[in-house]
Formats: sequence, C-alpha cells, structure tokens
Amino acid sequence: MPKFEVHIPASDANGFNVTLKVGADNWMSALKAGMQKLGEQGAVSQNVMVDIQEDNSIHVTEPASGRVFRIRELSDDEAAKAQVKRPSQIRPAVARAGEKTDPAMPAVKPALGSTGSDKTQPLPRPSDLQQPRPSSPDAKTDPAGAAKKAPAVDLNQTLPGGPDLTNVPNVPPARSAVAPAPRRTAKSSARIELKDVEELVQPIKPSTGSIGRAKSSPNIQKTQRQETEEILSDVFLRVVEISTKKTVEEAMDFILDLVLEKVPCESGSVMRADTATGDLTFLAARGPKAKEILSGKIVVPAGTGLAGFCASEGVSVAINDVEKDPRFNADVSERIGYATHSLLCAPMMTHGHSFGCVQVLNRKGGPHFLEHEVGVISYLAHQAALFLNQKLLQ
Repeated sequence: MPKFEVHIPASDANGFNVTLKVGADNWMSALKAGMQKLGEQGAVSQNVMVDIQEDNSIHVTEPASGRVFRIRELSDDEAAKAQVKRPSQIRPAVARAGEKTDPAMPAVKPALGSTGSDKTQPLPRPSDLQQPRPSSPDAKTDPAGAAKKAPAVDLNQTLPGGPDLTNVPNVPPARSAVAPAPRRTAKSSARIELKDVEELVQPIKPSTGSIGRAKSSPNIQKTQRQETEEILSDVFLRVVEISTKKTVEEAMDFILDLVLEKVPCESGSVMRADTATGDLTFLAARGPKAKEILSGKIVVPAGTGLAGFCASEGVSVAINDVEKDPRFNADVSERIGYATHSLLCAPMMTHGHSFGCVQVLNRKGGPHFLEHEVGVISYLAHQAALFLNQKLLQ
C-alpha cells in the first residue's frame, strides 16, 4: 500500500500543525484518515480545490475554512527513513464532549463543523436551514406542560453534496425520498481503518514554496463576492426548471448547459453510474468532441480516472493540470483525440448514493477554477442526483 506524508494545519490560532505518515490507496483516503486520527473526521468538506505542485505534492484548499492541506506520496526509502514520534511525544487528539484530557497538554478546539463542547461554532448558512419534525401524540411534556420539540432536521446533512457557501439567497434545498432500487454507495461513507497512521517529528521534505493560492486584494475580493452572489442567485432561481423535464436526457442536458454557462470551459459531460457495477457511461456532452463521445458508447470502469474517483469518493475536485495527477486516465481523451488540461468534476450524489458525476474540461481564461465555480457545479450535480433518484421512484 502506498505511503503518504500528510501535513494538516491547525484548525485555529491556538492549535498546532501535524504531519502524519499514512498508508492509503490514494491521497484523498490518506487525508481523510489523517483527519480522523486527529478527531476531525468530517472537517474537510466535499468541495475542495486541488493544485498539483512541481514536486508532485498536492495542495488541497478547503474553501470553507481556508486551510491548505499538503499531501505527498513517499518513496519506499523515504517511508522507511521517516522519523516517527514516540508515544510520549504525541499530543492527544481532540477530546469528545465529557471526556477528560491531560491538564499538562494544551487544549485543542474541535474543527469548525465538528461536534464537541467548544463554544466556537460557525455561523449558520442558508443551506443549513432546519425544520422541526411534527410532534407525535405521545410527545413528552415538561413540568410547565409545554411539549418538547423533536430534534431539528439538518437538511444539509440529509442531502449531502450541496455547496459549502455563505451569503447565498434564502432558498431551502430540495428534498426527495430515496428510491428502494439498489445503488452504488460512495466509498467515503465507510469508516477508515487507522492502523497505518503515525505522527512524524517533522516533514521529510519541508515545503519551500508558497502554500495555497495567492490572495486577491480586498477590492478584488469584494467584487468577486458580489459577482458570486449574482451567479448563485440566478442558479437557484433557474434550477427549478429541471422539474419540467420529462426525460433523463433532457434533464441532464439542462444541467450541463447551466453548468457551462456559469463555469467557462471548452467542454463538459454528464456520466451516469451503473447501479450494479458503478461503471460510468455518458448521458450528455458538450464541446468539440461531443458527437464522438455520445456515439462511441464509451464505458469508464468504476473508480477509474478522475471522474471515477469523484463519483466513488463523493468529492468535488478542481485540478489545474491533470497531467501532474497520477489518477488521470487519458484513455478517453486519446480515443476521441481531445487534449485535457484542467478539470472540474462533481459527484451526482444524494443520501450517500452515487449516480455518477458532472465534469467540465479546459477552463477558459486560466487553469485555476474559482471557489464559487466548485460550489456551482457541486450544487447542480446534486440537483441532477435528486432528479435521477425521483425517476427511480416513478
């Protein structure tokens, strides 16, 4: 199994950075295992921006928190020589509510969005709207006679895959029942085994270059926020039209056209996962080679390439240079004679079940996808999954 060096920055100013050596199948699994080791499982959102560096290290920017995680696959020699901390040198992980920690060790606050007793919590977002369940006739009452409310339902938890965005219009997310038909479940829903995770004394090759992406000036950031709000408002208002589509093909064409309108790219496609095998086939395509893609009856084996990775892992990934990513599978590009440079892919997922993915290729105006573009494609891919799920119920 490959070994990865995973550098996890502190979740707040009072925390500490940690570097781990992790055995995992891929860099995303290594990052998830590292976060779980520190008691921050679930802290990394499903929408991440990935930059492959010249030294083949992977910088993962988590938009919600701004943290930049660094992952690098180790050679056998590097993994063998890595200096691992002794048990007495390892700081305790985040304590759960009610648990006691060593008073001699510094307290560690839970990451934003994680459970815990710390008072620091993220501000609620419109996508976190909660609705109480109806009270049952048997609801218990307090001494004053008032009925106790049932726990609120977090729709963002019930329907994963929505964009991790702030300052968006007050539009509640769509809901849908889960069809009883068997479907492929994302690998990320399974608990990660932590037997092969060790803390290092220091990074084997400390980063000497810049970490993450360059920050824009305050004026540019303000302009970008305004533009983002306008784009998202339009998306939320127009996506409801999907309910008027009579066929799956019409609905997927609608979603793909809306994605390409908001995310400037040369081409894009919608790929559907087979319910039994997870293999991906093309439902819709746009771009110079769209006809070849749809007529070629191309099948992408489950978990193969970046599209298979996103569909099976349930994570949206933006990559500025696919040639630097070892997971990139050039078979489809070579078959249709189309060169791929940058890629943004989002899973069509609801209730933990993957229906496939939506991807766009070769961004116009520069290879770096923007934060709101990741959110837009993730949200629209989720709406596509809700439509496909509803079709199975009919």
